[in-house]
Formats: sequence, structure tokens, C-alpha cells
Amino acid sequence: MNRILTINSLHDAKRELEKINVSSQGVEVMSPKAIGLSIKLTEVKLGAANILKQEMLSLGGDAAVARGVVNGKLEISDLILLGNLDKIKKLVKKLNYQTIFGLPEINQDLLKFIDRLENPGSRVLNFNGSKLELNETKIIGILNVTPDSFSDGNQYFDTENAVKRALEMISEGSDIIDIGGESTRPGAMKVNAESELERVIPVIKKMRKQSDIPISIDTRKAEVAEKAVQAGASILNDISALQFDADMIKVLQKYPKVPLIMMHMQGTPETMQENPHYEDVIEEILNFFEERINFCEVNGVHKKRIIIDPGIGFGKRQKDNLIILKKIAEFKCLGAPITLGASRKSFIGNIYDSDAAERLAGSLASTALAFQNNIEMIRVHNVREHKNFLKVMKEIRKVK
Repeated sequence: MNRILTINSLHDAKRELEKINVSSQGVEVMSPKAIGLSIKLTEVKLGAANILKQEMLSLGGDAAVARGVVNGKLEISDLILLGNLDKIKKLVKKLNYQTIFGLPEINQDLLKFIDRLENPGSRVLNFNGSKLELNETKIIGILNVTPDSFSDGNQYFDTENAVKRALEMISEGSDIIDIGGESTRPGAMKVNAESELERVIPVIKKMRKQSDIPISIDTRKAEVAEKAVQAGASILNDISALQFDADMIKVLQKYPKVPLIMMHMQGTPETMQENPHYEDVIEEILNFFEERINFCEVNGVHKKRIIIDPGIGFGKRQKDNLIILKKIAEFKCLGAPITLGASRKSFIGNIYDSDAAERLAGSLASTALAFQNNIEMIRVHNVREHKNFLKVMKEIRKVK
């Protein structure tokens, strides 16, 4: 029966062509033509915009530009290339001969996008001499060693209970355990470093005696981060993206084998939900991470050590959270692994009336989006349920 095919990747395209016995050469030539692409370029010079539009039209594609570009009234415009992978590859070849209007820089970005589509090989996260291959969506189990976290505050405040829960999450399939000693829920007040250390260090030390699983320390404070690493933590998870404590970058410099998860947040936990506002939430978060990644690299922290988290619920309106989930794949343009933390968050309760413990269904829906978009890590409370959910998704994906 005639039908419209669902093709979401180069791998899918090649598989469908092989199924109808297309020659191996034909598979390689035609598969890029099946991948629709819309690539947004920002702040393109007038001359470059007109050249890109002409070249795309000549290839059977198009380029959308702002009013005023064609008649020369605008000097700068954002632009969207409309075509498929095959047309973008041909455009790149044409641009090899262009040396003006910033086109060489645009071409380099297009080459990077093409490479990521054609060679989506798994990333490897290196930490303290060990490795974790990010070849599929990995699970970060949340362990809040706090009296006031929004979902499980006070449940694991006791060290023994916290270690027991950590070991339980490991048995359920967690790949990383993320330990936090300061609540960062909306409106939460800061905790001093001494209190935070009293909460997390005993847990890390006891865990290290019973497991070699990677441990992420969720903190904004350099003192806590360093002592946690010394106690056995493997990864730093800073919701402020190194902006809260200027000494955090020094910890990363001192421990070059420790990766960094850095999150986007508008404001602070105390203020972040007081009228947050964005003109374009994806664009603004991308610009934020571009600046933060550059800051890290200038200060000797290689990009290969960086993981980004768009910060669901951290200084975001309901619509912003949903847009981030819908467009999560757009963060891949930064070339860094992505962590999605949507588990039990209030945006789910705004969709269907529920308290934190009743938001598993919404959390799993977010994980489905993460998996479908090949997001490297998810940060969750219900490890067993998410592990089993991902098993089903993986089985469906690998069917030929």
C-alpha cells in the first residue's frame, strides 16, 4: 500500500532504501536527499544573505530572509535555509569559493552540522580515569540530601537512608548518582558551605566504599565541589554555570579529569520564578551557553569536559519549559552532550493536577522526547520506571 515514510535519521533513510534493493552506491547518494533540513543562521550580512538565497534556489531549495533583504534595505538578517541534507552538502561545496560577507564562517558551521548528522557516533565521558560511553540515553539518579527539596525533601536527609537509596538506584539501573545538599527549588534560600558539606561528604565517602559508580556533586560552591571531589565525586554539576562562585573554575583547573554539567537559569533559586521573560527562549539559552563554553575554554577547561542542561523550571514560564522540551534537539548545535532534568517538576502539575509524587507519567513523557532526540542524559527520581521505559524504546528503535 502507498504511504508516507517516517524517516528521522540518515540511518532510517538508508534502511528504507536497502529494503527496496537500491544499490549500495545509490543508498549513499540518495539517503541525504531524504533528510529534510531547516537551518537557522543568525545575524547574516546582506551580501551573504542574498548569495545564500540565490545558491539555495539554484539547488532546488530556498532561503527565508527578513523583509528588506532583497531590496537592500536591511544590512543584517537572520536566515533559514530550507532544503535537505543533500542540498546543504551541495551548498557547502559552492561556498568553498566564497571569501566575503562572513561566508567562510557560515560554511564552517554548516560543515559541523553535516558531520554530526552523518557521523552521530557516541560520545565518551571521561572522569577520574574511568569512562562512560554516551551511546544511548543514560540515567542520572537524583539523591537530595536536604530537608526541603521540592520532591523528596527530608526523605534522605539521614546519611544511612541516603546511602541506602543510592545503592537502590544503582541496582535499578542508574548510570550516575547526583548528590545535592542544597535545595534549589523556586524560592529556596541559600545554605552555607559548612552545612552543605556536613550533608554530602559522609554520603559520598560511604558510597565510595560500596560502589565505583560515577558520583555527581550538585553544588554552586567551590569549597563544596573540591571537598566532594576529594571524597570521591566524579562530576561537578553547577546550576549557576560557574557564575555563583568565581573560584569554581579554579576547581576545574585543579582537577582536569572532572567533567562539568552546567545549567541555564534566569536569576537565582530565590528569585528565578519572579516574572521570568524571554523573547526567544531557545536562542537566548544558546547564546548563554555559547558564552559560558567560551569562558571555560579561555580558562583552560576543554569543551570535551562540558555537558549542558537547559534548566527546565529554572527561571522559566510554563510555555518556555514546553518549548525547550519540544525543541530539545536544537541544543545539539553547541556540540556538547545534553542533560535533561524534567522529573516531577511543576510544569507537569500545570498540565494535569498533581503533586510531585504523582508526576511519573509526565516525567516519562519528557524522557520519551529525550530518547527520540538522542539526548545523552536524563536526571530522574524514579530510576526503575525510567530504565524499563527506555528498554522498551530501545527495542522499538532497533527493529529493522
